[in-house]
Amino acid sequence: MKNLLTIAIFCIIISASNLFAQSNLTWTIKDELGKGAVKTTTVFNSNFSGFLNKQEAIAFCQKLKTNPEVASCEIIANNGTNSDMKLVMKQAHNKQYYIAFAQKQSITSISVNGQKKTTEQMLQDIRNKKK
Repeated sequence: MKNLLTIAIFCIIISASNLFAQSNLTWTIKDELGKGAVKTTTVFNSNFSGFLNKQEAIAFCQKLKTNPEVASCEIIANNGTNSDMKLVMKQAHNKQYYIAFAQKQSITSISVNGQKKTTEQMLQDIRNKKK
């Protein structure tokens, strides 16, 4: 009886708080970034894809705005499954920072200059370069 009550309370908490995590978000940086440009860029014209609906995209943008390193996040176009956003950072960072930033936001893939990689692959590439 005690286990059944625990399971029921857990299910109620999850459904009441509407917890869900995106597991298929892709961040596409629409601008062409040359070698080393990430270290000097603060404005990213981006497309985020993998949302279930428009509200989820809006909630994601609001979540980005709460990050202390983000100066602003503006939705340019939102069709539900993907959303064009202008992401402005307060200061420029290195590639590794942006990969970690993406992982914290539940973004699984990043597409830059037409090359799409998972965040794990990008981190592995950075580690291999340092060897």
